[in-house]
Amino acid sequence: MATALHKPLKCLGEEFYREALEHCRSYNARLCAERSLRLPFLDAQTGVAQGNCYIWMEKTHRGPGLSPGQLYTYPARCWRKKRRLNILEDPRLRPCERGGNPTLTP
Repeated sequence: MATALHKPLKCLGEEFYREALEHCRSYNARLCAERSLRLPFLDAQTGVAQGNCYIWMEKTHRGPGLSPGQLYTYPARCWRKKRRLNILEDPRLRPCERGGNPTLTP
């Protein structure tokens, strides 16, 4: 039974495999697009707010395999902590200074 199933899959070969990879890629792309539209939610088990993540690579990032048997390679992407806005550095968010003679200008 296993050989009867194995022969048609072997005949399809690499084209079948590439098509299956492409279907997986498009499914993951749709899933990521759907998740990015959702608001962050609170995970009931961990109590942590879960938001959108950017771990999926695009098809344009895909490169040829470097070792035998490897079809694709993807570039390494280092995680970087987002820079937090310092409220005191932004002139629009500084606290109003009190004192003096306040004047209103139209």
